[in-house]
Amino acid sequence: MTCRLRLTGGMARYDWGINGQAFDMSRPGALQFLMAEGQRVRVIFANTTTMYHPMHIHGHTFQLGPAGPRKDTVIVRPGQQVACDFDAANPGQWMTHCHNLYHAPQGGMMAMLSYQT
Repeated sequence: MTCRLRLTGGMARYDWGINGQAFDMSRPGALQFLMAEGQRVRVIFANTTTMYHPMHIHGHTFQLGPAGPRKDTVIVRPGQQVACDFDAANPGQWMTHCHNLYHAPQGGMMAMLSYQT
């Protein structure tokens, strides 16, 4: 399964988001990506902004490429994309977000990865 997350927004309007949508804590299910337990999941972070974004996934470590290192945070450079692979082996609702704290949660560049047993 593949989840494509476009990192969007900019400093001028301070409109950070994922796939053009800011995360809303009053409606957390509005920006979520559903998967099934046991799946191999690929999250593609595609940075459409002019800033670096250190993207973090809670509850999992991921691998960069078939033989790459295991991490829980990866820097996605402007105009670049990074593919992160993990096994959905820890059911729940997990946040993924930019570790620039002024981008998330205040700015909205976060989403939920969800799966149940």
